[in-house]
Amino acid sequence: MKAHGKHVQPRAGPEKAFGEAFRKLRKKKGISQETVSEAARCDRTTVSLIERGLVSARLETIVRMSNAIAVLPSEVVRAMEKSPLYS
Repeated sequence: MKAHGKHVQPRAGPEKAFGEAFRKLRKKKGISQETVSEAARCDRTTVSLIERGLVSARLETIVRMSNAIAVLPSEVVRAMEKSPLYS
């Protein structure tokens, strides 16, 4: 892990891989973090922390975030599993 501001940025792992997979799908659909946060009923910074792999999302949050970008949670997980960051 490398230090970046106040947070230690993970270089790999399931949280990092999930966050990267979700971010790619979100951006592909052209949806903002703000829109996701409103639909998922969480703070925008929470979405950012999840996308950067700094926190693990609760299952309920994963489902809400996935619904916000109109994908199944399993699609995000499959993308995560294909990531070289997943270990």
